[in-house]
Amino acid sequence: MRVIIVGAGIAGLSLAIALGQSGHQITILDAAAQLAELGAGVQMTPQAIRYLFKWGLKDDLLSESIIPEDLYVRDGHSGDLLGTVRIKDMEAQYGAPYIVVHRAVLHAILHRHAIRAGAQLLLESDVVEYEFANGAVQLRNGNRLAADLVVAADGINSLARSKLLGSSDPGSQPTGWAAFRVTAEVSKLRADPAVASLIDLQSRSSNWWIAPQLSCMTYLIKDATLLNIVLSHRDDINTKDFTAIEYNKTVRNRFKDFESRVQRILNLSRPQIVNYPVYAVPPLPSWTHESGRFVLLGDAAHAMAFYMSMGVSIAVEDAAALVAALDLACPPDTGPNFAHGRAEEVASRLKHALRVFETVRKPRVEAVQEASLHGGDSSHTSDEMERSILYEALGHSHETEVWPLESDARRGEFVRKSRRTGQRLGPGGIIDKGTRDWCYDYDAVRAIEEAYKSSSTAEQA
Repeated sequence: MRVIIVGAGIAGLSLAIALGQSGHQITILDAAAQLAELGAGVQMTPQAIRYLFKWGLKDDLLSESIIPEDLYVRDGHSGDLLGTVRIKDMEAQYGAPYIVVHRAVLHAILHRHAIRAGAQLLLESDVVEYEFANGAVQLRNGNRLAADLVVAADGINSLARSKLLGSSDPGSQPTGWAAFRVTAEVSKLRADPAVASLIDLQSRSSNWWIAPQLSCMTYLIKDATLLNIVLSHRDDINTKDFTAIEYNKTVRNRFKDFESRVQRILNLSRPQIVNYPVYAVPPLPSWTHESGRFVLLGDAAHAMAFYMSMGVSIAVEDAAALVAALDLACPPDTGPNFAHGRAEEVASRLKHALRVFETVRKPRVEAVQEASLHGGDSSHTSDEMERSILYEALGHSHETEVWPLESDARRGEFVRKSRRTGQRLGPGGIIDKGTRDWCYDYDAVRAIEEAYKSSSTAEQA
């Protein structure tokens, strides 16, 4: 089957790898003149890493990423250790490690493997129009390309989404959070007695200082030569035209009450600070076109807050799930292709595949979106009672049991249920083992296979 993927980001390249390895013909279109991925560190969760390992990326990923032993959660003001999340144990719990990696490194690995899987990448190929019913796109350069299926992985500000949904497209919406991002050279930090103990090159552990409405997350990237620093805060300031001096002054003012080691890390950090407001795409009415020849993927369909470390991982899940649905509907060895006179049969199969994909993925993704935002809100809460429960939960964060239980008379009220799926939303997001379990121990391919089998049985009946 021929597939056009619009967007050569993490979602698009992940899909290209999986489709190419299944024997489909892939063309990736990207508007950029040169492929590059900006940004700093990303954290990736086990259920996504399982698929990347399955697709043959294991050696490359492990050689160029870091698996922290622990996440130490600290009080932002005093610096006292509140709890420890055993990151290294997640591999045994969920079947693959939790890793941190520089975004540009991850992108380069995915690009290499997509080309190796047979994908054709066309740069300077800016899509300006979609022919949803025909599986075709129009490029700014005047060219028209057609395939059996078009997948738009064109990011949070997706043109494809706006074309597909028209006035029903909610666009990206502010979550109320933002993050200053900056890096520091590990060599400078390790040479400073005040913070050297925080940079353990053996355990490569991460640190997270939390306080009402503010937090500071640090983790190692680039073969432990850089410390990635993420400073969460309320999205209540426009930094668009800030100079480096204004950025520095604002960050220091916002975090002036944090403990001295955080102040020292900021003093030793690089001068290039960037502020990223955190936007999300609300639940959409649909990701697909009724023709069965178009679907949205990744951030274009469901961008989310980063407080469960799931944004990139969910894009990888999408890719694995979509390929599973397509392979069940149109196995590569059957060779169905619109250009070869089997349009009606293939259209029916694709409609079925995309219907199953959307039916399975939308509730999953919307529950994760909810968990991610709840994780940010609850870990930064100013409510004294909620904060006391959060700190108490952190005291149990290293344990193998879920805490608190919903049946706990005093604390259970702080465990919410997802409106979409009824899944647990515990205090602190990633801090809460019950939330981690359903987020990180999920099998996207198995969910597709079960739904496909069920839907096919129902149709036959």
